Formats: sequence, structure tokens, C-alpha cells
Amino acid sequence: MTKDIKDWIKTNAEPDFAKFAASLVPGLKHEMHGVRLPKLRQKAKELTTVIDDIRGDSCEEILLKAFAIGYLRDIEKQMSEVVKFVPKIDNWMVCDSFCGALQKAKTHQQLYWDMIAGYAAGSNDYERRFAYVMMLKYFCNETYIGRVLALLGKAKPETWDGKQGLAWALAECFIKFPEQTRPVLQKIPPEIYKLTRRKILDSKRVGAQVKKALKNENRVDCA
Repeated sequence: MTKDIKDWIKTNAEPDFAKFAASLVPGLKHEMHGVRLPKLRQKAKELTTVIDDIRGDSCEEILLKAFAIGYLRDIEKQMSEVVKFVPKIDNWMVCDSFCGALQKAKTHQQLYWDMIAGYAAGSNDYERRFAYVMMLKYFCNETYIGRVLALLGKAKPETWDGKQGLAWALAECFIKFPEQTRPVLQKIPPEIYKLTRRKILDSKRVGAQVKKALKNENRVDCA
């Protein structure tokens, strides 16, 4: 099976696309062949029973495993595979693609929340980014917004990818729950505040009046 997967990747590789995609992921540690995401997602549907056979020698293999985990029907099996996969995340692309694949978090919120809350307080920045992105995708809702903001307000990512993930999550919270999020934005580190505000101002889901108010709202430590 491992050889079959590698052969499939080579057959569907696009070298020019690989160069472009790799340029978007600084510090990429694995070879990228240039297989486009829709093809990877489709192929992953065939691999849910052989997840252990999918190696991590290339970006495509890592993504195939991520998507295959997302297609697992058994929630307990999926949770087990998620726990094994998260420590292998080493760039924003894999992190965010994996989060997008975990659609069962919509219907198994408590199970997933208990897990990602632990990652949010972890020591690895990509594990923390995993938690931030999961929060913005699946937990930015009436039930969880208070718990989400409590964790995000205490977050202290160290890497650029971690900081961007946190800012993205905070921006999503503000867009959906501005009154609850605004006090948190006044307490987060200046760098995170600036990144978050930029994401809010760039969003097409935020009205002109709100953007104007935000532009005129200056924190002393962000001047």
C-alpha cells in the first residue's frame, strides 16, 4: 500500500504548482510534489482503513493521512488518530487543512472541546495553533464563546504561525461576538492586538461603521 500511495502521488504531481505552494510555507520540512488538495481529499476517502500504512515522507502523504482521519466514521477511532497526528504538525498548512477535515467536531463538540482545551494550554506552538484554529472553525458559537475567549485571552504563542493563528481566532470571535470579544482585545499583548485588528479590518464581514470605530480605537501600548 505504501508504494501504491507514493506511485499515486507521483502520477498526480504538478512540479510547477509544488514550487508555488512550497513558497507559501516557510521552513517546509518535507518534500512537496504538487498534488492539489481536491485530489488529495478524494484519494483520502479510499484510505480510511489503511491509515497506519500512510507514511509521512512528503507533504502529500501527511495531508492524505490528515484527510483520511477526517473521513473516519467511528468517532472514538477518529479521536485516537487525532491525538497521534497532532504532534506531527509542523507548519500552518498541515494544521489548517487538518482542522478543516475534522467536521465531526460540529456534532461531537464536548469530546473535541475537552481535547483542544488541553492543546491550547500546551507547550508546543503548533499544538496550540491547532487548538486556536479548531476553536474558530467549530466553537465560535453561543455555547462555547465564553470558554473560547477565556483560553484565547491567556494565550501566549511564541512563533509567527502561532501568533497568526491566535489573531485569526480572536478576529473570528470579534466578527461574531464583538461585545464579548472587545474587552479581551484590550488585554492581549500589543503584537497580537495589532495582528487581530488588521484581520478584522481586512474582513468583508465587518461593516464600515465598525471598522471606522476600530481604526479610531487606539491602545496606548499600541501607538
